[in-house]
Amino acid sequence: MKPLCLKIGHVDHPGGRKGHSLATPLCGGLAIASTIVLLGMGLVPSRQFAGFAFGITVLLVLGALDDRKHVPAPVRLAMQTLAVGAGMCFFGEVYLQNLGSLTGGADVELGGHAIWFTIFAAVGLINAVNMVDGMDGLAGGFAVLVVGIILSLAAGTSAVNIVLLCLTIGSLLGFLMFNLRMPWQRHARIFLGDAGSLVLGFILAWFAIQGAQGPAAVMDPITAVWLFGLPLVDTVYLMVSRVFRGKSPLAADSYHFHHLLQRAGLTPGWALYAWLAVAGSFMSAGLFAQAMEINEGARFVAFLAVFAVYCGLMNMCWARVDLHARAKVARSSS
Repeated sequence: MKPLCLKIGHVDHPGGRKGHSLATPLCGGLAIASTIVLLGMGLVPSRQFAGFAFGITVLLVLGALDDRKHVPAPVRLAMQTLAVGAGMCFFGEVYLQNLGSLTGGADVELGGHAIWFTIFAAVGLINAVNMVDGMDGLAGGFAVLVVGIILSLAAGTSAVNIVLLCLTIGSLLGFLMFNLRMPWQRHARIFLGDAGSLVLGFILAWFAIQGAQGPAAVMDPITAVWLFGLPLVDTVYLMVSRVFRGKSPLAADSYHFHHLLQRAGLTPGWALYAWLAVAGSFMSAGLFAQAMEINEGARFVAFLAVFAVYCGLMNMCWARVDLHARAKVARSSS
């Protein structure tokens, strides 16, 4: 895919908020999506796979367009809704019916609101994954962790399509070989692009919902929330903070957690490891609580408490960063 993207000019040029110094092909998403769809067509042909492939294709087209020229937010949301509503819910028949015992009593059944709630939740997850894709290996590394966990939980069951999980993790590992910074590779040779991060968000949302619903579920719905803990709290924190700063909640900026890690002095490599360690801590907490059979309502309250702590810590850290930046400017001007 790399020579093709170079030939047609489908590359990410340096400048602005971007930290890379070379024009880099945006072929990661196309490579991952085509691998999964083309192999899946031969290995697991079904109506459900048709929905899976439809959602991936719609988001691949949307992301590719957005990589070339900015797509307005209403159009983005409309196409994401189409991918989830038609691909995931209608053709795939994968949707949220039960949220578990969030109140500590009976399970919260969605009934007639299942489809709309699924669209809201899945579109939110898709955008959360898209928003954290701001550093080499970040979205891909996070996706490997989530898919690896679901694959291990689903091993030996029919709750989740094991073939699609294996295709996904295989294509992700292949992508990361070209995207991660390594001793023999000082910079990423390819990027995911919006096409890749949107597709990954859809795939992760599909597997998480599929694995948390029905009598053969491999995890509780609240466990799935903990798996996506860091991207979720980071995205919600940023959207709310943007509103308070008088900006659009969908506007791009440099106030993500991975930006904070780099502003704190970590190299891109160590910032990636630190981010994945924190994301892994969320995942570990959710899996441990499920293994200990802790009340789902208590796990939900704990997640809200962690979110509140995260917001407070982020505000404190960014205030200190801004204070140091102003002090540095003052010293240089004097």
